[in-house]
Amino acid sequence: MISGTERCPQKGVVKLVASKLLRALSEKGLALLVNHGIPEWKMKAAYRVLDTFCELPDETRAKYERVSPDNHGYVKPGTEKFSDEMELRHAFNVTGCGRILPEDEVPGYRSAVDELTRDFKQLATMLLTALSVGLEQSHDFLLSKHAHILGPDNASTLRLLYYPPLGTPVQGLTRCGAHCDYGTFTLLAQDCEGGLEIQIGERWARVGHLPGAILVNTGELLGHWTNGQLPALRHRVVMPEHCGRGRHSIAFFVHPDDNIPIEPLDTKITITNQETTLCRLQKKKRSVLTAYQHLQRRFRETYAS
Repeated sequence: MISGTERCPQKGVVKLVASKLLRALSEKGLALLVNHGIPEWKMKAAYRVLDTFCELPDETRAKYERVSPDNHGYVKPGTEKFSDEMELRHAFNVTGCGRILPEDEVPGYRSAVDELTRDFKQLATMLLTALSVGLEQSHDFLLSKHAHILGPDNASTLRLLYYPPLGTPVQGLTRCGAHCDYGTFTLLAQDCEGGLEIQIGERWARVGHLPGAILVNTGELLGHWTNGQLPALRHRVVMPEHCGRGRHSIAFFVHPDDNIPIEPLDTKITITNQETTLCRLQKKKRSVLTAYQHLQRRFRETYAS
């Protein structure tokens, strides 16, 4: 469990957060953030506007659908595919300020979303600084590669998610198939409804709920940067035993700027006596993609018909 701060962090705080964050992500691919400065009422406000949007007629929701290659907009159930099962969830991606939102149909939608995008961006900035320090790079090493979060040349995305209730279990239906996130890391807020699981070795483990906490999990690009020392976390959302309740979550996918090449560092993370240290490591040879090329390749797989 990692405690943050609402204000600009001091050097000592950054080092402490860096050590705890690097240890958690290297061991489990997951960390739990508390005292992060984002009040839970803002999450609930976003859940409410998404619920209202999902109740709109199909033809109204269709006006806001995501159109590839742009990732902004509404994604209806069954569109994305991470497994052989149909995936039942509504999602609304917000890829930057000033984008088209259903404010006319759902008054308050923009204010709820704009509040969260600012807050999550601020939290992501702090964590990028902490990760840079933990990796023994300059404090702005990762920040410089994420200079335009939520700007036109950066794929970072705030995603509102609603998993509707089923009533009774349906074979061949799930909430979200097993996958790894595509970017640097993901910040995740969720309501008290269970279902999130992470893969640890060959087994799956349930992730509990702590009111107000935000999860941070590693993405594929952080795994590439660290030569697999901070591997992307494989996770899924399964149907609960009692399907009569819906589930809400908010994911903030943090991505580098589109033109950033993803080359691994020549460092290795080691943990001894509760301390996290790094040593030099020969880089693995692999073809180098930009962040944009990597993401578009993953999108083609996810949205393949």
